[in-house]
Amino acid sequence: MAEEKYTVAMIGAGPASLYATEVLAKAGHEVVILNRDVKPGGLAEFGIYPTKYKMKTGLRRYFQRILERDNVHYFGNITVGDGADISLEEIRTLGFAATVVAVGAQGTKWLGLEGEEAEAVFHAKDLVYHYNGLPPFSEREFPIGQHVTVVGLGNVCLDIVHWMVCEEKVETVTAVARRGPAERKFTRKEYRLVSGALDVEALHAEMDRVAPMMEAIGQDPQQEREALLRYVDQALEKESDTVFRMRFLRSPERIEVDGQGRVKGLVCEKTKLVEPDESGRVGIEGTGDRETISCDTVVFAIGDAIEPSLGLPLSPRRDTFATVPQRWEEYPERPRYMVYDPQRQEPMWDTFVVGWARKASDGLVGKARADAVQGCEEILAYLGGEFPRAPEDGEETGRVMAGLREIFDGRDSRVVTYEKVQRLQQLEETEAQRRGVPEFKFVSQDEMLRRLEL
Repeated sequence: MAEEKYTVAMIGAGPASLYATEVLAKAGHEVVILNRDVKPGGLAEFGIYPTKYKMKTGLRRYFQRILERDNVHYFGNITVGDGADISLEEIRTLGFAATVVAVGAQGTKWLGLEGEEAEAVFHAKDLVYHYNGLPPFSEREFPIGQHVTVVGLGNVCLDIVHWMVCEEKVETVTAVARRGPAERKFTRKEYRLVSGALDVEALHAEMDRVAPMMEAIGQDPQQEREALLRYVDQALEKESDTVFRMRFLRSPERIEVDGQGRVKGLVCEKTKLVEPDESGRVGIEGTGDRETISCDTVVFAIGDAIEPSLGLPLSPRRDTFATVPQRWEEYPERPRYMVYDPQRQEPMWDTFVVGWARKASDGLVGKARADAVQGCEEILAYLGGEFPRAPEDGEETGRVMAGLREIFDGRDSRVVTYEKVQRLQQLEETEAQRRGVPEFKFVSQDEMLRRLEL
């Protein structure tokens, strides 16, 4: 007896979504993708630094093979959630056997500091979307000053530094970290791209300042100093006079704003390192001393958050969607990817989350793939009847698609199929050739839809 094949709704079209789609489609199931953006790819398309053409081209080709499968159906320019083109409840009524939420972490994470509402205070993701050509961020004005402070010290921070050095060419850009040099999160590859702008004298002074605290907990400041100076002779991608600095052991407290709402500085409490806990994580403590770092622009590169308007229950910390608690006595082998409804105190048996929707800001494309593949083991087990509750007999894919079309037509939703995505890509490639540039993107959603005659 052949295994029953089902129709699955996939919300989102970033790396986690597309890798999960590949697994489910190869297993013979029909996958219907509903994507907020016109084009698929998510952070692989709109989060990778613009000049990494080889990486982006490789991912686009891989995703193209997935999206061209006969049992994969793409609906772009469709929002899902409360007050959107379609709600999750409506999706459930159409006859899908399961719904997989892979929307990433679309919300922005803030620290709640005084002064965050100032005009020149931004979240890194918004800027990344802006310079990667994702509407509506690509159409928004970002009034960047000449002295930029970036809060955070991971790869996203360095992407922002990279942009400020090579494109904006501001006078100074300063990365501020709550912890010390040894706790930095960026990779060598990303650091190498901006090291040519490093203020070497300022780095030596900063390392001299933090060295005693590092030695007090058994860290080697000289080793970290050498690592941070390793690529100072590396040429920048574009010639620039921007000066790049780093400040360690500074915890942001408020943004100093003048009477006209202009950013004047970032007020930080100085911190000190504390012996690692049982997990090996180095701690910090406030010292009570404060310092103001002069700047006219602040960018927060501190991770992302879940967008709650999708309509799923949130975790207790409200930073991800809720999944089944570790101690759930009704089912000894705890599902890791199934959404949990804390009000009813039971799983939402047909709904799963993968990628950053399950764990925000966790890893890059490789991590998204691993999480999606592992999540699909659980999804396929559910579809195979291995859970206490089996999927209901779903509608034929054609009927499901017709139901979607009826909803979209009734709301004048301008649906972009994958065939239209490919047409848009052809138009962009033609324009890039005409301009003599490696890549071109239409940065206006209205322009994209007009080109597609929608």
